[in-house]
Amino acid sequence: MSRALPLLTAACALVAGGTTWVMLRAGSTTDIAVPTAAPAPAPAAGLAATLKTARRSCDLAALDTVVADAQAACRATPDEAGAWHLLAEAHLERSLLRSHDRGMVVGAPVFPTPPPALVADLDAGLAATRRARELGDDTSDLFRIEAGLMSQHITGLATALQWNGRIQEALQKAGERARDNPHLHVALGLRKLLAPKLLGHDPAAALAHFEFAAKALGDDERPAVFAAMASALQQKRLQAIGWLEQAVARNPQNRFARVVLRRVQAGETDAFARDVTAAEAAATK
Repeated sequence: MSRALPLLTAACALVAGGTTWVMLRAGSTTDIAVPTAAPAPAPAAGLAATLKTARRSCDLAALDTVVADAQAACRATPDEAGAWHLLAEAHLERSLLRSHDRGMVVGAPVFPTPPPALVADLDAGLAATRRARELGDDTSDLFRIEAGLMSQHITGLATALQWNGRIQEALQKAGERARDNPHLHVALGLRKLLAPKLLGHDPAAALAHFEFAAKALGDDERPAVFAAMASALQQKRLQAIGWLEQAVARNPQNRFARVVLRRVQAGETDAFARDVTAAEAAATK
């Protein structure tokens, strides 16, 4: 009874707070501080480099090819942890690209009902992380990938209760192994950015994580996009424009960054909240 009462109380508080899915976004990982110096980027080679190029293309077909090649590599070397790690990351990147044009709203899930193709990516990616770990992969980035895959299962109270503890544990383990992992800080920043106020929403703290990640990940525009949203939520329009300009300069293929930049420049409120339309994307090429 003493253990059940706190759980019941927490559940009631979440319901009272409204958007219960954001149990995902805030939690015990807040003690992972932003490092003072960014690590030197590790050079990518082979299929890992191909994955980065495909991700930057923002083209689902390009990522389909990488996923297929990663699956083939796992079949060819089934006892190689690195092959399964790469497959998990490829599924994560493809799952994230499936929501590339979706608006970002504080306290709301990207997909209230995830599409079957997205769920398939998440499940296959998690299976790959488990296999990589069985083969000895205990790296920070594998735990970060695992957390990213699990987080996309959150759509409401039931799924939050199912997944949140495991997500927090994975992020905590990622931080224990490498507190300066820039991809980890993107995840931590998103938790603080997208949670409602009652559950940890803190755009200023989120911005610090994104600033660090943007410095460390010179070929990834996404931390700058998130930094722009954190700035906009603090009513810092010119700062948001600067971050979006940086994101577009880093990767002109990012349709969301291009369109939202134009919206913010035009003074549109809630520029990040609306989905990107095909017409808007075409107009910013």
